[in-house]
Amino acid sequence: MKILSWNCRGLGNPRTVQNLLLLVKDKTPNLVFLMETKLVASKVEGIKRRLGWEGCFVVDPMGRKGGLALLWCKEKEVEILNYSQHHINAMVRSEEKKMLWLLSGFYGHPMVSKRENTWDLLSLLNSDCEMPWCVIGDFNEILCQSEKMGGRPRPETQMVDFRKALDDNRLFDLGWKGNKYAWSNKHMDSTFTKERLDRAVANLKWSETFCDRVLETLNVVQSDHMALMLDLRQQYLVNRKRRRVFRFEAKWIRDEEGAGVVERAWRRADADPNPIRNIQRKLNGCKGDLIRWGNSKDKEVIVLLKQKTERLKREQESEGPHNAELIRKLQEEMGTLLGQEDLKWL
Repeated sequence: MKILSWNCRGLGNPRTVQNLLLLVKDKTPNLVFLMETKLVASKVEGIKRRLGWEGCFVVDPMGRKGGLALLWCKEKEVEILNYSQHHINAMVRSEEKKMLWLLSGFYGHPMVSKRENTWDLLSLLNSDCEMPWCVIGDFNEILCQSEKMGGRPRPETQMVDFRKALDDNRLFDLGWKGNKYAWSNKHMDSTFTKERLDRAVANLKWSETFCDRVLETLNVVQSDHMALMLDLRQQYLVNRKRRRVFRFEAKWIRDEEGAGVVERAWRRADADPNPIRNIQRKLNGCKGDLIRWGNSKDKEVIVLLKQKTERLKREQESEGPHNAELIRKLQEEMGTLLGQEDLKWL
């Protein structure tokens, strides 16, 4: 089982949605927890349908701020227990382990003056927990100065409060693989700062149950937060892909080659004395040629995206004022590719 967590900073941007679809296609998570969606439930339901998933729960934003969403692949995998503007608590069914465990998607308050409420919420969730428990998300806080690079030092009291909250609730940090600093302010001067705000923590029962788990930071095109992928390293059955219904895509009209594909297919089809069968043959010929041509064009974009993703990953490993402009340019180029192509990742 895999859980994807991402502070996406708004799903109203089509490029952000495409970035999410790319992550799901590439990493195949079973659950996705999203923060700062800034979208109401009906809009997030549309994303669930595009993923072809069965489950979705949304905490609507307050005006233009906040918003949470938990999406899952199979309806029976998840049961929502409770929620707030800063968390979604869910019971997860692990088929491999034949057991239930608790997942809390967590979003720490962005205002320091209200951070204490965040830790109180963590304690409240713990008071009802007698089972394996994992908390993942953007905590908006760091544990020590080594989790911050650049900018002013973090006030010690803030970090002490965070460490105390984890200790009081018997939660352990699950570490990371990849880039340590999951957030940066993207500044290109001496004010550049990056921090480890996003993480996963768990109690001892959960850690002992999923001892082979790996938490990886993932590069993204949109948002100043990287995504997290928590891989429990358990074998599970992969759903067979459903046969896709053919649909003419709007992007084919925008491509000058599209008209030629249709024209050649239409002329090539064998004539039939029956006018209805004649039209059907021509339409089937167009359908087949458009699918093959469309897939070829999609593959070209996917190759470009993968190349730029690898370059972005290398640059973000040493992110700082010296390469912030290059990173911004790479993300912009990748965003343009995502914006131009309505890629079908599933």
